[in-house]
Amino acid sequence: MRSISYALFLGTLFFAPLAFGSVETWSIALLEIFICLVTLSYLLVIRREKLNFYHVPGITPLLLLLLWMAFQLIPLPPGLVQVVAPGIHQAYNPILELQNNSQWIPLTINQKATLLEFLRISSYALFYILTVQLLSQSRRLTQTVRIIAWLAMGIAFLAVIQKFTSPHDIYWFRPTPKNAGTVGPWVYHNHYAGFMELVFPLVLALFFYYRPKLSSSLSLRARIASVFTTPGANFHFFLGFGVVLILASVFIALSRGGTISICLGLFFFLLLQSRKSKSTGKTLPLFILGSLLLAITWLGWPPILNKFNQSFSETGGLSNGRILIWQDCVPLIKNFFFTGSGFGTFINIFPQYNTIPNSFIFDHAHNDYIELITDGGLIGFTLAACFVITIMRHGFRRLRQRRDKYSILLNIAGLTAIFSILLHSVTDFNMHNGANGLYFFFLCGIVISAGNTRLHYRNNPTLLKPAIAATKFLPLIAIPLLIATISFQGGILKAKNLYKKTSAIYLNPRLPTSTLNTLLTTMNKAIQADPMEGLYSYYKGNILSYMEDNEKAFSSYLQASLKDPQKGAYLQRIGLLLAATDNSKASKFMAEGYARSQNKTKLIFIWVKWLMDQNRIPEATKVLQQAMERFPKLSKKLPALLLQDQLSKEEIKTILPPKASAWIQIGNFAEKMGKTEDVEYYRLHALDFLEQEKTINPWYFNQIYWFYKRQKRTEEAVAILRKGIEYLPNYAPFHLYLGDYYKQQNIIYRAKEEYRQVLILEPGNEKIRQRLQSLK
Repeated sequence: MRSISYALFLGTLFFAPLAFGSVETWSIALLEIFICLVTLSYLLVIRREKLNFYHVPGITPLLLLLLWMAFQLIPLPPGLVQVVAPGIHQAYNPILELQNNSQWIPLTINQKATLLEFLRISSYALFYILTVQLLSQSRRLTQTVRIIAWLAMGIAFLAVIQKFTSPHDIYWFRPTPKNAGTVGPWVYHNHYAGFMELVFPLVLALFFYYRPKLSSSLSLRARIASVFTTPGANFHFFLGFGVVLILASVFIALSRGGTISICLGLFFFLLLQSRKSKSTGKTLPLFILGSLLLAITWLGWPPILNKFNQSFSETGGLSNGRILIWQDCVPLIKNFFFTGSGFGTFINIFPQYNTIPNSFIFDHAHNDYIELITDGGLIGFTLAACFVITIMRHGFRRLRQRRDKYSILLNIAGLTAIFSILLHSVTDFNMHNGANGLYFFFLCGIVISAGNTRLHYRNNPTLLKPAIAATKFLPLIAIPLLIATISFQGGILKAKNLYKKTSAIYLNPRLPTSTLNTLLTTMNKAIQADPMEGLYSYYKGNILSYMEDNEKAFSSYLQASLKDPQKGAYLQRIGLLLAATDNSKASKFMAEGYARSQNKTKLIFIWVKWLMDQNRIPEATKVLQQAMERFPKLSKKLPALLLQDQLSKEEIKTILPPKASAWIQIGNFAEKMGKTEDVEYYRLHALDFLEQEKTINPWYFNQIYWFYKRQKRTEEAVAILRKGIEYLPNYAPFHLYLGDYYKQQNIIYRAKEEYRQVLILEPGNEKIRQRLQSLK
């Protein structure tokens, strides 16, 4: 039974990274189930074999953190929430006003997201406890470290081979999104680097531990011979290869934060080792550095240098989108300072504070510390910090006390891993990756085990004190966690499958009632399987709308908004239904829906179209103008909306950005609609903004030139050509068109001048040369 527990323990450590980093619902669910099963099986072993259960350092702040996460899930009276968490109350306020503040609300803006985080961190906490217990025996400790070192080297080798043979497919068969930065089993290259930062110190510790012992009295020749003949030297060299391989794989992963963190982690390791042991020497560090430089030189430096150059602007300043995210997080932190918005809710709350001029969806803050305080508030941040500080303090204290080489090196390795990942967490979100989060807690367990497990003992295998009471309450955590994980994660997978089948049918008024009833039944099953997901209630509302049951549809939209009050689409649906009874409230919901939306470039058109239908043209114009200032690329989607009869040309002029391409696009759409007068107005006015363009494109002139040609307005077309030559004198086709015009007008000397200019610009153009000769 004991061997089964240990096998499950190792299987979990293998599964987490190899299952694509454990970032998908199925993989994180299996990971949590494995951890619960390991815990229960080990508790049975303790009971049957009457083994000791040892005290776990840092357990108090860790349990308090879990209790705080659980408390965020509990619904409270709105009045109380308004006092303790005004930011949370403000998020729910529009829906509460419709229900006369009778609905109790939790201290999170998304219960589902917070519950998922609670299950994830709870399973990590169990795994940390298990690591301390299972590795309290020296044989398991040494065996586990060696196995994980092999795993780390294997994944690094896979990453290097895959990078050069199949850079876009994980394991050569699973495709990943374009520009995802796939490395090894991870879709995201920074998470691969984060994993390697955690396991690299273990390989490095073994490399130093198995270093052959050489006598200082031997000659250099004898020392070199001894290196290759000493028992175990082959394993030492293999570990050295692994150290260089892992470092090289992080470099070619093109993770700037990972490269800096793992290098600083290496120096941190050497610093601690040099302070603990005087026999560290300079040979091995120099060997590692030299081998790494050779490996990277062979693999190629340019991609790495180019990646780091992207961090700086042309003027030498920092140029990184992360800084803009962090700046926008400042007001977010102020509004949710003490309680946070709820663990796992950054993706829901950030859009309301996002000022970055693009339509990207930011699911994380790219800074684990900022995201911890936005999600968990000062309370969550303090408890998490107390746990990490407790582990580090315990590790350093034991490092000063231990004397055996293996324990010292392993302790340094654990401290280095935590140091490296905490450093990388300044610029990324490794703690939110399934595998990396698990390995962080595993390494915390390694620090405790390395500092306390005795390699040679008679009575007690560890310096940790027994904690008998823990065996009584631990099943009370593991069993409910296992049940909750299976039911909740299983429900999520079932509901996703039901929604996939339902959403494959395009909702429209022509669907028969029988089909709509079938879809409604399916969505009710999805809601039952995953009751905390707002999407299914929202989709149910859409079905009911097509069934013309607006009262029930309104109720479904309210339920969706209570589950996710930051979802702009849900709020706008409520606004559209409110328009028939309360235009003022409807307007508020439409505006609030846009402000909170992740995809503002989509909801802006719903809002503006509604304003136009309400004949509020000046307000619609102002809203669109502000949106265009922030999202210039909206101009590609504007023509169909703007060319309605409600907006005049002057109103459209105030909305369109001062970009030639935007005016040309609306001119093209006007031509498709047969509005000839509008075509000329927009296309011709596009040339008014040439001075503001960084690069003047010949297309700016061609589009109006060919329009005039099709209209047989030759003089206007020629005027455009002359203007084009004024801005682009080296563009040969303009001279060719003008030469053809002069030839048709029988102004031969001018035609010759233009054709000669074409030949100057394109000396190899034989057709023009023949055309010029024909004029002589």
